[in-house]
Amino acid sequence: MKRYLPLLFVVFVVSVTAAIFLVFRDSAAPETRSVEIETPPEAASTPPEATITQAGDDALPLFEIETDEEYEAMLAALGTSTEEIEAWARTRGFPPRTYTSVRGEPLERQYRTMSAERLLELAENGDVWAMQFLAANVGPEMPLVAVEWYRKAVVHGSAYAAYKLGYFYREVARWMVINDDEREDVLEIARREQPLAYSALAWLMIAEYEAGLPPGAMSAALTSFQARDEGIDAACERAATLLGEIRTQREIDGVELAPRKPPLAIGLPPEHIAGYCPADVFPRTDYSGCAAVRLAGELGTATAYRCR
Repeated sequence: MKRYLPLLFVVFVVSVTAAIFLVFRDSAAPETRSVEIETPPEAASTPPEATITQAGDDALPLFEIETDEEYEAMLAALGTSTEEIEAWARTRGFPPRTYTSVRGEPLERQYRTMSAERLLELAENGDVWAMQFLAANVGPEMPLVAVEWYRKAVVHGSAYAAYKLGYFYREVARWMVINDDEREDVLEIARREQPLAYSALAWLMIAEYEAGLPPGAMSAALTSFQARDEGIDAACERAATLLGEIRTQREIDGVELAPRKPPLAIGLPPEHIAGYCPADVFPRTDYSGCAAVRLAGELGTATAYRCR
């Protein structure tokens, strides 16, 4: 299965195979992208043991991820589990495989069937899930409102909202090119974000950073959208500006977040990423104190980090 093949992240997460062994799928709201997580099967009863070495050591343990059992063995060797990964993912706005409340109620159905007024009420009271559902629902008809709610969700700690916003900008670009969409809201977004390709990539970089993932975990899928060196440089600068705005707004709103680093983060092999942001332009997550293993598969050899 080569589950480590990561073009996107998360437990969350979205459009191809995720960096953290999660799968993002298209869903509900028309013209928008949503995600559903595919949880790996139950762990093998007696997973093989492995020695964990600190990141940076040349002799990292190597895992061949071909089966579910080997995937679970890798998680066990790193001292984590699919349950821990999914629980952390929800704190960053990523939908779990099954939306349920502590009473077993289907939360997804609740949010999807809520009136716009009820969603708005919850969103205005800081409910990140409501913000995201509201943005997805109004996106096709009121794109500027959708952008506002996605950004608010990012301020409140949702890396998933940043991911969604990146792809929403790509969708707006498609509306303009394919559908000759000249609605006022669409033209205003294009004017603010020109070129849209840079903003789309910048928001995926924000999503990676907010989720504690290595460069390319989410943005690799869009680098071909504008892969010229100057395009990546411009996207990095835009991402840095956006991150500054997000941090400022968090201070204003008094938003305090838990540590960013996920239980598991997987980096794509460098040859599969068109470009990185220079560290002095846009920050990267520091994995120097994390346990690590190497993963071998069709994309080459990647590194998985376990941070505590």
